[in-house]
Amino acid sequence: MSVKFIHCSDLHLGRQRLAGKLPDSDMRAAFQYIVNFTLEQQADALLIAGDIFDSPNILPPYLQQATECLAPLQRAGVPVFAIEGNHDRATISGDTPSWVRYLNDIGLLHLLTIPFNATGPVIKPWDPQKREGSYIDFKGVRLIGAGYLGAGTIKRAKLIAEHMAGWQWPGAVVMLLHAGPDYMVQEGGGFAKESLAFLRENVDYLALGHIHKPMTYENWAINPGSPEHIRLEESRYDGKPRGLAVVEIDPLADNPLLRAEILAVPKRQVLTVTYDCTPHSNRTKRAMELISEDIAQKLRELGAGPETAVRLELIGAVNLGRIRLDTAALAEFLEQQVPVRAVEVNSTGLQLATNATGSELAAVVTTSREALELQAIHELLTEKPLPGLEEQVDALARLFYQFKEDVRQNATPQEIRERLSGSELVDRLVAEELNQLPARSVAAAKDGEA
Repeated sequence: MSVKFIHCSDLHLGRQRLAGKLPDSDMRAAFQYIVNFTLEQQADALLIAGDIFDSPNILPPYLQQATECLAPLQRAGVPVFAIEGNHDRATISGDTPSWVRYLNDIGLLHLLTIPFNATGPVIKPWDPQKREGSYIDFKGVRLIGAGYLGAGTIKRAKLIAEHMAGWQWPGAVVMLLHAGPDYMVQEGGGFAKESLAFLRENVDYLALGHIHKPMTYENWAINPGSPEHIRLEESRYDGKPRGLAVVEIDPLADNPLLRAEILAVPKRQVLTVTYDCTPHSNRTKRAMELISEDIAQKLRELGAGPETAVRLELIGAVNLGRIRLDTAALAEFLEQQVPVRAVEVNSTGLQLATNATGSELAAVVTTSREALELQAIHELLTEKPLPGLEEQVDALARLFYQFKEDVRQNATPQEIRERLSGSELVDRLVAEELNQLPARSVAAAKDGEA
């Protein structure tokens, strides 16, 4: 008889988006949908592959969200098997208490952990009295939880696989791992998808998390992606199902994995609009007013409503001496006049117009903070170009400006790393640096030792 699991990850309860303009109840609603779906499907268990919470220092309302969402599963006798993600813990290692541990202690879930010491992983069976352990046997399936392994993901996962190779277990094996193949090898929790091969020998289904993009590897390793837009730019994944995976396993079959399919979880509507400012580049009057009205009309034509979130990408060439670029005022105008729930404006796609006169350039001192900062970064990169990227000054200036904005808006280190992972320019920078290192150092860096 087959066993059915529902697999999800990266719920991020408590995430504050756009200074609170988008409600944190979105994440709770997504979690509630997954729980209800688990019950409706009469699944045997729910798997959560990390990042239940957005921070280890959550406020009481978000802990309450978690307990209220998990309670129906407890009442129905449907177990939840979970691991901690990088957002759930204050540190990668150590015994620091976490709120996921609290949920485990009160019986709402089973937290699977693999601590490491000087000799390697300490892998123990689940102890129901102590409510702790690395793996648990459930209906012929052995579930092992590796959690978040940081920059040493490849090395540590190999050590875990070596331990599993010695098991004399007749059933199927499911592993929960908060990590993402193809997620920039040098970043914590990332590794090349080729590194999955050593796990494939011992694992029938690999339940992944960490990356908010839905990913499937040879139909046995799956990351269902975040069930809600944790960042608005994740709406670019909305072209395919994202949010949960349905997994069916026959523990006695030669090929135990019968089904592994990603399904969509309903999310808040996010409209992405790209607007070219070039036609207004040299206007001396009403430039921002006309830009604002154009974008508002476009949003209305696209069917934006009061609960819509908007991701606005400004592109084109802008003469900073003539246009006072005020992205905060633009967002406020659209939110009030369309109206929509919240607008995120990304101006890093703008280029500096090169046809400004001397007097116009002098007038930059009266323009906006965004324009001044972008110009300053551009000038610095022009004077001191980065090796191998001498022809990419415009793109680099926009990228560095976005990093600066992330810091100004109190983005978490993880959010900044996520942006790094999505940049081709950063990959080229890393490759250039690795080319300068001895081969041994490169190998160590890729294996998480550097």
